[in-house]
Amino acid sequence: MAFNESYKHWHKPDMSPNAKTQQGYYKLQNPQKYLGNPSLVIYRSSWEHSFCRWCDFSPSVLRWSSEPIRIPYYDRISKLEECKKQGLDPNNPKNWVVKYYNTDYWIEVDKGDGEIQRMFIEIKPSGKLKKPIPPNANAPLKEIRKFNNDAKEYLINEAKWAAMNAWAEKSNAKFYVFTEHTLEKLIGRFWPANNR
Repeated sequence: MAFNESYKHWHKPDMSPNAKTQQGYYKLQNPQKYLGNPSLVIYRSSWEHSFCRWCDFSPSVLRWSSEPIRIPYYDRISKLEECKKQGLDPNNPKNWVVKYYNTDYWIEVDKGDGEIQRMFIEIKPSGKLKKPIPPNANAPLKEIRKFNNDAKEYLINEAKWAAMNAWAEKSNAKFYVFTEHTLEKLIGRFWPANNR
């Protein structure tokens, strides 16, 4: 497995007071379980920090890594306006942009029945998994813009996750998107009290 270290050096966590989410470098307590550079264990939200703690301390997690790989995916959305202006078919893959997706985590878990499962994990708010509902025709411009942004993000995530799912299958692994609800059920005592 490639360990995506150049990306981590380039895309450092935003630890400024103005950051939208809690970000930083997780300090390992069990470094023997971590694959990759132990000084580059990145979390980009309080949920991801909780997940790092769970991976670090849970006896069922045998090995793990943060932002371990970078895979290509086709972004159909970025050039949509350009395709319309130039009369190009936005459904033709030749007009799509190849971009790269960095999944949040890879974990190897002992399921307790002798089976070892390898998983790629993305952590997202549950609201990001719901298809946006278009506003009515008379909606304020602000609401229409919000829908457009949400729809774009939804479609891009859909493309990223489809590519990651295909890549995981080829790698004899599974791909899951964990939400705050998944994390609360899964990691219990490692879940911060202010997120319950």
